[in-house]
Amino acid sequence: MLSRRSALRAAGALAFTTLSPPSREAHARGRTPVGGKLSLRVPWPVLSIDPHRLEDATAAIFGEALFDTLYARDEAGAYVASLAEADPEPEGPSLRVRLRTGLHTAKGRDFGARDAAGAIARSRSLGGRAWLADVPTPKVDGSSLVFAMRDASRLVRALASPIVAMVPTGFASDAPDGTGPMKFGVRGDGVVLTRNPLAARGPSFLDEVVLRAAPDLSASLRAFEGGSDDLGWLGAGLHEPRAGSRPFDFGAAGWAVLFTGREATNWDAPGVAQRICDGIAPARLSYLALGPAWTTEPEQGWGGPPTSLHVREDAPWLVELAKAISATISRPSHEVTAKPVSALEIAQRRTSRGHTLLLDVVRPVAPGSFAAMIALATADNALRASELVQHPPKLGEIPPRTMTRTMHCGVVGEIRVQGGRAPDVQLVASSTGAGFDLGASTRTRSRS
Repeated sequence: MLSRRSALRAAGALAFTTLSPPSREAHARGRTPVGGKLSLRVPWPVLSIDPHRLEDATAAIFGEALFDTLYARDEAGAYVASLAEADPEPEGPSLRVRLRTGLHTAKGRDFGARDAAGAIARSRSLGGRAWLADVPTPKVDGSSLVFAMRDASRLVRALASPIVAMVPTGFASDAPDGTGPMKFGVRGDGVVLTRNPLAARGPSFLDEVVLRAAPDLSASLRAFEGGSDDLGWLGAGLHEPRAGSRPFDFGAAGWAVLFTGREATNWDAPGVAQRICDGIAPARLSYLALGPAWTTEPEQGWGGPPTSLHVREDAPWLVELAKAISATISRPSHEVTAKPVSALEIAQRRTSRGHTLLLDVVRPVAPGSFAAMIALATADNALRASELVQHPPKLGEIPPRTMTRTMHCGVVGEIRVQGGRAPDVQLVASSTGAGFDLGASTRTRSRS
């Protein structure tokens, strides 16, 4: 059985042949089971997905099902052409990236070079601002994008990031449209991801995935244990594991990050947030599945005046974490209270830094320590992050918690893609380095 990423790898090797992409996909899928449905609940908002926002946990988890990039990583970690036709072509002092012909979005819109240039510009205005700091704005020339730079490897690496996902002009996060293996739709109070027959790299193997927002941390486990859902988020059952279920763990799709703001006065200093996070014993938060335990530093707690810890109200997992953090770091006369507010208010406070403490999400922009540093630095100070991209430090493999010791934010823990699955569900790891690829996942029998 070959995954869609295996097919992509084969496609990269055949980039200069006369085979069309559909032919490659059809050949690669000879024995792959097609069909079946999945249902699951996650403690995150699901009615909008924006691949260009660093704080969008839903995009970090499910974005690969809806969106492609111009280049992508194959199973061996090598970069290959995806929506691009081939490697960048040197052209004097520039590089030309040709788009594949005949591309369409899931809603049937033509997708061309102008759309790709618009997607890059949109990413640059949002979460990709620093990641694209050394990539010039491309010139549209027919079906190509021309970049005034010569470092092809850096260009490919930048354009392979999920934060530079390709979306059509006029993209709307509450009605997301892309070229990926699945198509977004709303059904009742949830979302349905269905097979996209126009997908650039071929449609998903599954017929559909029904996705609902869980109102609390136990809703998914109850539904999975009772058999109404096919995946249990962060576990295999509420009271006991579902019979025959199997675990899955595809690593961290992002981090839960504590930010200090200007209202914290002298507590708003680089490294303070991470010291607070490092003083929290992992056992206090273990039920939230925050990843491997960290080395606990001397417990510092909160020493400023009584305050609120702002968190977005539509993310139950994040709200629960905010409550646990608040209870842990509070001290007499220095109490901290979790305060759920709208996503809009969180965005406004993040922009103005008009808060004392705030909890939010940061997604990685690519695998590896350097990309993790850029993502966290962008969330803290995009200008500083841009300088890091243009003058990269010598950096070994270090944990994200170490990186934020010079920032106004601290990593609390990981946002894991793990839990339990029905025995006939086969999940495939994402090519981005964390999370799963629903477009390549299968079920051995169809479910009506």
